[in-house]
Amino acid sequence: MTLRPFVAGLFTLSFALQPLRAQTVDERLTRLEEQVEELRDLLGLTAVLDSEFPVELIGNEHVQWGFPGGGCTFLTKDHYVTCHNNEYLVPDWVAYHLTRDNLQGNTARTDNFRADPELPEGERAVLADYRRSGYDRGHMAPAAAFQRSREAMSETFVLSNMAPQRPNLNRRIWRILEEQVRSLAEAHGNIWVFTGPLYLDANGDPAEPTVFIGPTDVAVPTHFYKAILCEHTTGTVETFAFIMENRLQPLVGQPSGYLVSVDSVEALSGLDFFAALPDTDEDRLEALIATNWPIR
Repeated sequence: MTLRPFVAGLFTLSFALQPLRAQTVDERLTRLEEQVEELRDLLGLTAVLDSEFPVELIGNEHVQWGFPGGGCTFLTKDHYVTCHNNEYLVPDWVAYHLTRDNLQGNTARTDNFRADPELPEGERAVLADYRRSGYDRGHMAPAAAFQRSREAMSETFVLSNMAPQRPNLNRRIWRILEEQVRSLAEAHGNIWVFTGPLYLDANGDPAEPTVFIGPTDVAVPTHFYKAILCEHTTGTVETFAFIMENRLQPLVGQPSGYLVSVDSVEALSGLDFFAALPDTDEDRLEALIATNWPIR
């Protein structure tokens, strides 16, 4: 992580303001506001200035398109960022930037599952929580996307990057979705992925978790989401989102059958993804349910 892009942006901001030629105070103020908005959109600073963007995440490539929020502990790993819920003992979200280049590699799975040493006891899941629970230790940042090095692979096996997933989800359609996400990066070179849990009641409304596992009471999500931004080589961007139920029975069909809008994920999670996009683009893109998945 570095503050250099943010500092450079501030210098750009200071030099880019043009002389104000309006004759009245109101006109000058209006023009100044317009210039500031233009520059914030240009520099991608809107999310930094308009929200409580944590200082430790400014300049972090994994949240380049905005900080989604969340009352959590931020763990800035070398290859992804975790927003860890110390009450539920699972992430609220995990974010990672994936490129065609960093998908190269064939490092074998390390399978060195472990409690996260960056979190204190009582605020982290432990291996005993998942033992004989009927749930998999479901990666939010998937191991297969980090085969670039043994260090990157190993980093995905801390329990702060995991949540309880039913085997029929984790090993079936969710695995296929993760493969398709990697294919998206291979084809288009630059994507940002947010993954996390949802806790919904029988009516599909946000609720508190009702199922817990293990001696430390790890919360079991009812659903999982992904929100993805793809930056094409043309400079255009596209968003995708998915919600899948964390149930005992296998989900039917293909991942494309579980596409939703980013707005839908935001409404259920209370988060705000990709806030660094210009408002008009963010509103348009996040309202859409993609019809072209998987894209090649």
